[in-house]
Amino acid sequence: MLLSIHVKNLALIQEQEIEFGRGLNILTGETGAGKSVIIGSVNLALGGKADKSLIREGEDSALVELVFSAEEEALACLRKMELPIEENGEILIQRKMTTSRSISRINGETVTMKQLQELSQHLISIHGQHDNQILLHKQKHLEILDDYAGDHMIALKEKLSVCYRDYLEGKRELESSHLEEQDRKREADLAAYEVEEIENAAPEEGEDERLEARYHKMLHARKIAQAAGEAFSLVEEDGGGNVPANISSAIRLLSSVSAYDDQVNAFTEQLTDIEDLLNDFTRGLSG
Repeated sequence: MLLSIHVKNLALIQEQEIEFGRGLNILTGETGAGKSVIIGSVNLALGGKADKSLIREGEDSALVELVFSAEEEALACLRKMELPIEENGEILIQRKMTTSRSISRINGETVTMKQLQELSQHLISIHGQHDNQILLHKQKHLEILDDYAGDHMIALKEKLSVCYRDYLEGKRELESSHLEEQDRKREADLAAYEVEEIENAAPEEGEDERLEARYHKMLHARKIAQAAGEAFSLVEEDGGGNVPANISSAIRLLSSVSAYDDQVNAFTEQLTDIEDLLNDFTRGLSG
């Protein structure tokens, strides 16, 4: 609540002090009596634009002082800004304006315009002729309702805030449990699908090994065909070729690919047996 205004050397006012009582206070007077200057001085003290033309003619400075009885929100703002708090709970705002600069103080401490304007939000609201239109702004409705409810609603609001936080936490947990259930169902459906696919495929014992062997055979089919063809040419060679040497070469060719085909491996073993027989035969004849 605004308790008093002290104005000195501002516009038409040489020096004036006004004290306010609780409830409705009315400033009356004819046009030009200075009513607007009084209201303007309040706005100036609370961070309004400082125009040096407002300094009374013939003076080098102007001063406006406001005294408020502080509510808890305003005191909390002072604590936040680390500004002094008077024992009686009152807040003294001073703004001195000269032709070169202006200085603002809160409870004797020099402050910035930002600090002054921040505190003023918790002290007073100044409304003009058309400011009733603020009621049309939905974002102000809750603020107006809270102001009307007063301090006795603080505890209820805190309780509601706690209940709402609990509600949000419960909602998050419920949504999380639903997601977990959906994940479990999705995994179960995937597992059932995979089981069905396996059952439809009807795998047999040892099928993996056979398929892997077939895969390697197909992967090296060209190499196998080339080695088999060259080996065949060697063992089928007519004329006076060196049969033992040809068989030995054929064995080397087939051995290089025998790991990829069981049949080629069998042929390799057969040729190896033939090579052993020829060697035995040759040694027998030479003996």
